[in-house]
Amino acid sequence: MANLLADEPLLGAFFDFCAARRGADGLLARAAVDPVEIPSAILPNLVLLDVLDGGARFRWRLSGTGVTSRFGRDVTGRFDVEVLSGNYLAFVRAMMRHAHDARVPIYSVAIWRFRDERMLTTRRLYVPLAADAGDRRVTQIVAAHDFGPRQGLIVDPRTLLPDVREIDELAHQEMPFFEPS
Repeated sequence: MANLLADEPLLGAFFDFCAARRGADGLLARAAVDPVEIPSAILPNLVLLDVLDGGARFRWRLSGTGVTSRFGRDVTGRFDVEVLSGNYLAFVRAMMRHAHDARVPIYSVAIWRFRDERMLTTRRLYVPLAADAGDRRVTQIVAAHDFGPRQGLIVDPRTLLPDVREIDELAHQEMPFFEPS
């Protein structure tokens, strides 16, 4: 399947990286994701999430430096309900649950609207990870985030999440690594 994200350098490269390592069923095993092999431009924009209770809860196993910088804090080891709230929690959980349940990567484009009328467009690709080649249960999700350039959005990262008034999702699409038969 052609990379539908080819016009997005960061997410397209992440999609290609994952697609090249997927199993015959289109699901990526955790062992196939070696951080040493991930292109260096992608690493700061990655998060790795543990899937708990069959997709009812999520915990950040790690957060890249770019994501940590954008949000002003390291969320490693924290649960989704400790980090997010309200509409933003519902928005992120919906993407993670969709990736978990459908067992395919989920691409999302959203506009964050802030209390002072500023906006930020974000793009994300959530990729479900199987426990291993023999155990195809989705136990983790790896995601790449592209927040775009920082110009025009001067926000104290400590108040970035509390200042979000609403999130409008412009695109939410399954991105399987191969055409379903």
